Amino acid sequence: MKIIAYDRFKPGVTMETIKPYIKEEVANVFRLWKAGVVRENYARADVSGVVIVFECSSVDEARSYVADFPLSRAGLLEWEYVPLDAPLPLEFLFDPTVDVGEPFDRTQGRRQSPMSVPGKAA
Repeated sequence: MKIIAYDRFKPGVTMETIKPYIKEEVANVFRLWKAGVVRENYARADVSGVVIVFECSSVDEARSYVADFPLSRAGLLEWEYVPLDAPLPLEFLFDPTVDVGEPFDRTQGRRQSPMSVPGKAA
């Protein structure tokens, strides 16, 4: 399950406040990225903070990783979580006459088999 977690500074926290924690914070997120737990990491454009996309079995699991972040342990951030699930199979929305088969490879002029689609197993 993917979980989007986003933070914001608690009142009174500034970039200067978090500066001593940044190296370890970034290293911690990098270790989780290498382990496949963090899938994406972004800086927020609206306020100071980050958005992290976790691959976890539950929101509680994502919370446990976030709780171990240096800035979280220091009590400097507030976090929100948005769990994501797969959408309903889109095929149900299509007219039965619409082709929802394997992707058509326009460069080859044929359909791709699961073996030829990168990241797809047969």
